[in-house]
Amino acid sequence: MRAGPIVPAMTFVPPEHLAQTRIVGADKILAGEVDLRRYPHRHLAVQPRVSLFGGVQPATQLLAAVEHLSNYGWTLVNVTGIGEPPQVYAFMRRA
Repeated sequence: MRAGPIVPAMTFVPPEHLAQTRIVGADKILAGEVDLRRYPHRHLAVQPRVSLFGGVQPATQLLAAVEHLSNYGWTLVNVTGIGEPPQVYAFMRRA
């Protein structure tokens, strides 16, 4: 028997977890694994999460997620690094 390529399953972000943490990975947004229609807050932090095995740069992934959210009424408020070493976040506001 011949097996096909291993494809990772989509893992949707639970709405309760997102409402509690207020942080979502840019990769989850770009993969369509998050539904913000029931998100109860006005502000959201987006963090790039790139593979250690290569792929897109963190800034590229983050900006792509920001661009995607802008199509759904979200506006970029700020991009900043927090912590040591700094983790970059894009802070978004729903219109």
